[in-house]
Amino acid sequence: MPFTPDWPATAVGARRDGRPIEWSGTMPALVYFGQGRMEVVDDRPIVCTDGDLLARVDRVYRCGTDVKIFQQGRPDQCEESLLEELRSIFRLTAPAGDAPFTALSDLARGGPPDPAIRDPLYLALAERIAALPPDQRSALPQSMRRLWGRILGHETVVTIERVGSGVGTLRTGIGYLEGVELSDEDLAFEPGQQCVLQSRIAYYDPPPPECPGARGVQLLGGNITDLAMNLGGAYAARVRLTPEIIRSGSVVRIPAGVRPEAAGLAEPTACLLDCFQKCTHELGQDACGSILLKGVRPGGITCVIGSGAMALMSGLLATLDDPVVKMGRAREVVFVVRSPAKADFVRRMLPKVPLQTVVCAEAGELPAAIRRQYAPDHQRRFGRPFRGFDDVVLAAGDARTVAAAHQIITHTGGRLMMFAGTRGPCTLESGVWHYANAGVVGTSGCNTRMMEVALGLFARGSLDPTPLAGRAWTFDDLRQPGGIEAFFADKHLRPCLVPNA
Repeated sequence: MPFTPDWPATAVGARRDGRPIEWSGTMPALVYFGQGRMEVVDDRPIVCTDGDLLARVDRVYRCGTDVKIFQQGRPDQCEESLLEELRSIFRLTAPAGDAPFTALSDLARGGPPDPAIRDPLYLALAERIAALPPDQRSALPQSMRRLWGRILGHETVVTIERVGSGVGTLRTGIGYLEGVELSDEDLAFEPGQQCVLQSRIAYYDPPPPECPGARGVQLLGGNITDLAMNLGGAYAARVRLTPEIIRSGSVVRIPAGVRPEAAGLAEPTACLLDCFQKCTHELGQDACGSILLKGVRPGGITCVIGSGAMALMSGLLATLDDPVVKMGRAREVVFVVRSPAKADFVRRMLPKVPLQTVVCAEAGELPAAIRRQYAPDHQRRFGRPFRGFDDVVLAAGDARTVAAAHQIITHTGGRLMMFAGTRGPCTLESGVWHYANAGVVGTSGCNTRMMEVALGLFARGSLDPTPLAGRAWTFDDLRQPGGIEAFFADKHLRPCLVPNA
């Protein structure tokens, strides 16, 4: 029996997500179709319903998560949402089995079926495709390329171009703005406004009544939606900002005087700042108990593992001096890097940060390298033996690095901040925590308030992330042979895509 796919609506007057489309167009976009499969699609449809904002993407920085998705896939979120869309397009109900997502993707985009795959969803998809009329079957690869796939990219600066006629009616806050009635000022979006975006539209625990003006605590693992994982991200000329993004306060206006190069780094800065603010050190005792200060130990020694943009940002946050954001300031920062060239690079990039460097190419050699390269100089300069770092920030490495980091913290009160996205088991000495009053804190993104805090730091001139911006890539660059692979292999600072250049 002939079958016609249920493509998402793109025409003006049709309904998308239950709302009428008021504008429709096409654009170039970098589209993800599974691990190692990304393509520049030049005629990707983009719509704006009455409840949307349409924004031009000015620049989008490449996140380390995007690199991992391109290289390794992201089955728990990105691929999961794409499977839901695939089921919707082909009206499938069969459960997924053990077929690789890339095999489903290749089949859906017109590839020949693999007779060795007996996965029920794969077989149901193959049957649906075989039932297509010949003209639709021949058009399937191009149709899937245009209308399926995921646009990633979330560290972005955008300029509002269109405001849906019904945006002013989106009064009920959700997520970050749960329980808030949105005001005219909240919804006063106009063409020409520059904004940054919070990509994680998450649920939040409401703040206690005794904290007026406060916002709630973000609940990880309970997202309402996600700009880059479930919707359409910013590796594109334009981005559609849906009612969920608007109602959650995830379209954050850029303060006056903050350059786009800096504003685009608000989200990764906020992720790291979130980790620093969850880390506390005990300064003393009073009638209420412990006196705690956020950030690194004041006057202590902070170790940063890595030399990338977020490692460098860690050095800036460890020595931050701001009249509003009060955190501990380290006496000096020791960067652990893989080569003398990287050590020279860190010193050039952070000329105002009091820092030392340790060169260590293997995680297992980290404690010995620090004892050999840093400890003698520490004793000579400070007049006391080196007993370990007060804070260690992991901005690079793997599970072995995590294990090694536990061996280089100080004898009591050391803290680990886990910013690098490591996975895998590692062996630790549990007594480090019990007997040394040690602590570990991790981060998996940032809350919206921390993005606002980061933008405030930029606006006051307390933190300037612009030197951390790397090469600006264009779609013309990505269209070159090997261009997409080169973009995701670029390791110099924080590269970005400028899609409208």
